[in-house]
Amino acid sequence: MKWYEGSIPEAITLAKSTQKIFLVFIEGTDGLSKHMAATYDTEEVSTKLQNCGCVAIKLAAGSEPCQQFAQIYPVVIIPSTFFIGCNGIPLEVIGGNVTPQEFVDKIDKVMQIALNSQALPAPGTSSGDVGRSLSGSDGSDAKAPPLEDRVSRAKQLVEERKQQKLKEEEEEELAREQERRRVSRELQMAQQTRSDEEMREWARKRAQEKEEERLHRERIQAQIAQDRADRAERFQRERVSEEAEKKEQAAKLAKMQLEKEAMEAAARSQQARIQFRLPDGSSATHTFEADATLQELHDFVVQAIQPGFTTFNFSIMFPRREFTRDQYTCTLRELQLAPSSVILVVPCQAVIPAPSGSSVMSLLWAVVSPLLFLWKLVSSFVFGSPSSPPVTPASQESESSQAPDSPRVVDAEEQSGARRRRSQQGRGRGGNVYQRQGNIYRFSNQRSSDDDDDTNTWNGNSTQQM
Repeated sequence: MKWYEGSIPEAITLAKSTQKIFLVFIEGTDGLSKHMAATYDTEEVSTKLQNCGCVAIKLAAGSEPCQQFAQIYPVVIIPSTFFIGCNGIPLEVIGGNVTPQEFVDKIDKVMQIALNSQALPAPGTSSGDVGRSLSGSDGSDAKAPPLEDRVSRAKQLVEERKQQKLKEEEEEELAREQERRRVSRELQMAQQTRSDEEMREWARKRAQEKEEERLHRERIQAQIAQDRADRAERFQRERVSEEAEKKEQAAKLAKMQLEKEAMEAAARSQQARIQFRLPDGSSATHTFEADATLQELHDFVVQAIQPGFTTFNFSIMFPRREFTRDQYTCTLRELQLAPSSVILVVPCQAVIPAPSGSSVMSLLWAVVSPLLFLWKLVSSFVFGSPSSPPVTPASQESESSQAPDSPRVVDAEEQSGARRRRSQQGRGRGGNVYQRQGNIYRFSNQRSSDDDDDTNTWNGNSTQQM
């Protein structure tokens, strides 16, 4: 805004000479004054005032020019804006702060009033008289009534402005009260909404907590059930394991007791009753001293039983054990064969030398050998195995050459010879003592072979022959 920098009388003289409106702005140091000064500085207001041709001057509140101006035009409110016409009459007085648009409207209204006042005669004192009164050049009492009229007019305008201001304040107060009530309602509604939301949130959290508690209880119950099942299963396993251990210990104790009893029986026994079983199913029984060695049993089999093979080994079934050459020096008591035992005579497999001759003979022998084997197998089933070979003089000489301190071997040989003699006598009378059908032997009654009541059958595993 472009302000006039001269004194008030100079500004009044310029306004009167140019027939322009005289504008006086009184500002203070408060915020309303600063806002009103900002309104003057807006482009819209400054352009409007320049176009209207106003002579504008700015006075500071409390300054000497302001006090001189207040003697003629009372200043009721700060900031204030006075629009004074060419005849010295205030056209418009604006108190306080207004917006730029309202101020522009006020300027238009003042310009309209100024145009209308120029068409009418100007009563009272002119602006020149006001200027002279401010400068102190003319101050006669004859011009006092027009000044009083102007003062009353100014007071009337100020009073109207005050009434308008009060009305505006009432309206503003009413608007503020309505706004306060609206804000209060909105605040209450917001509080109610927040309360409802908090209640819903609390209900949701409570439901979630209950669900979590239920799931936690279910997990605890499932864990308890699982622990019970695990304990029951572990107890069952432990009980089964204990029972198995008890049974195993009982079996071990029983076995140890049996072994102990067998060892005690073997230790107490002075004799060992041995049954020899041959591969063809036949068997022979003989009683030895408990201190006899396994070599004596081997010699007995070779000399008395004569199995038809010279190389063989001894073995037992329960427990499964095969005796080696290193054990031939052990006694029957040490080998736990006393007081009785069953020994299997197992022949050793001999190495068959490869036949010599031409390839034709080898091929012929390869063809004939299966046939011979089948014929031998069929004949053994149909006619039975051949009887024991007769005692040769060489064997008799070997028997007679035995030491007199071996009565057991001699007895066994005598028994074997007696068995062979009975077999020969039976054949001489036209009947065998026993007949073989596979592995089954049938005894024949010497008194009457037709009597079925006296016929006994036995096999290689029977104990009737003992």
